[in-house]
Amino acid sequence: MSHIKPSQSSSLDDWLCYLEQLHPANIEMGLERVAQVANNIHLLDTPSKIILIGGTNGKGTTARCMEAMLLSQGYSVGTYASPHLIRYNERVRINGQELADQDHVDAFYQLEQGRGETQLTYFEYGTLGALALFKRYEVDYVLLEVGLGGRYDATNIVTPYASIITTIDLDHKEYLGDTRELVGYDKAGIFRTNIPAIVGDLNIPHTVIDYGDEINADMILSKRDFVFTPLDNGLRWQYQEYDMTLTQPSIPAQNVATALTALARLELLPEQEKIPELLDNLQVEGRFQKLSDSPLVYTDVAHNPESARYLRTKLLDLKNQGFKINVLVAMLADKDKAAVIDELSDVVDQWACASLSGPRAESADNMRAVLGQVKQHDVAAYESVHLALDTLLPEQEANSALIVFGSFFTVADAIQYWKK
Repeated sequence: MSHIKPSQSSSLDDWLCYLEQLHPANIEMGLERVAQVANNIHLLDTPSKIILIGGTNGKGTTARCMEAMLLSQGYSVGTYASPHLIRYNERVRINGQELADQDHVDAFYQLEQGRGETQLTYFEYGTLGALALFKRYEVDYVLLEVGLGGRYDATNIVTPYASIITTIDLDHKEYLGDTRELVGYDKAGIFRTNIPAIVGDLNIPHTVIDYGDEINADMILSKRDFVFTPLDNGLRWQYQEYDMTLTQPSIPAQNVATALTALARLELLPEQEKIPELLDNLQVEGRFQKLSDSPLVYTDVAHNPESARYLRTKLLDLKNQGFKINVLVAMLADKDKAAVIDELSDVVDQWACASLSGPRAESADNMRAVLGQVKQHDVAAYESVHLALDTLLPEQEANSALIVFGSFFTVADAIQYWKK
């Protein structure tokens, strides 16, 4: 790779390669460097109302739900998410659409002109690039997904119109701590005084509430201020004057309830009769996404214990329909693989594992060793997701379902396999 600085006429791929080399670390917590560059080019001086969305899981589905509700009312909406599955362009959407490569190149060029000698990580560069694009297109609302934690994440340089925490669980323990209280405290760092702070977690750590009280955030808490009740074929959502029974959405009901509550608090909820249709049409890539009917194949980005618990409910639904559950798992080395596998071990009939590629990838042999520790036997191991699917798909029986999961990288490999 070349360290030559790209120009405004360079390709997006050239820019992304350059950004990967700018900083010696993938992650460097802290806001000073990012805020300095943002102020250099006046990124924070924007008329857009920015909603910060943090949480261990559920950020993407909550954002997509809110995006659909806002777009249905004619608002312009910018959405920032990471990581992407196939293309970098997936990270930034305006009015539900990805942008052209040149838009991203222009934003990166603007940042490069304004950052001076300040070093930025790949994620920080991407976050500032997204803010530059949202300012350029003058969107009404920005849905800004927090990358890691909250307090020291690059997204937290903004002044939010509202802050949301979807769920709180253990992940990135080396940065956020090894208890839910520590993780919750870090995530609560996106709260602001007198600004709505909506928390969807069903067992909120006291540190979240304590910090919100300390700074006098306008907290709206699940189970205290709003309630969602799972039903056999849907959910019931209650908040203030709202009491709605909705059919089962394609995304977790908990995230739907959190999104609806946030919009209701901000007086941005669509007319109630429109909400069921909007939810029915909601699809989020990589979240228990069906790739094939015959054989029946799903893919899911679940990569920590909490997301594995939700995946387990979907597998139980299939099991109750009479399907045998076969799983292909591929994960990153820094994830709690044993805990994830343990959440699913009693509903999976046959396991297989595959290696991922990249510096953080876990090998299939190590995955097989972890599976052996939770008493899974006869586990086939493959050098890649593609090679595994070449072998496994012809073996699938009519009464079986194959689930490919474990990482955004795993889902991307599975989707690319199908596209080819």
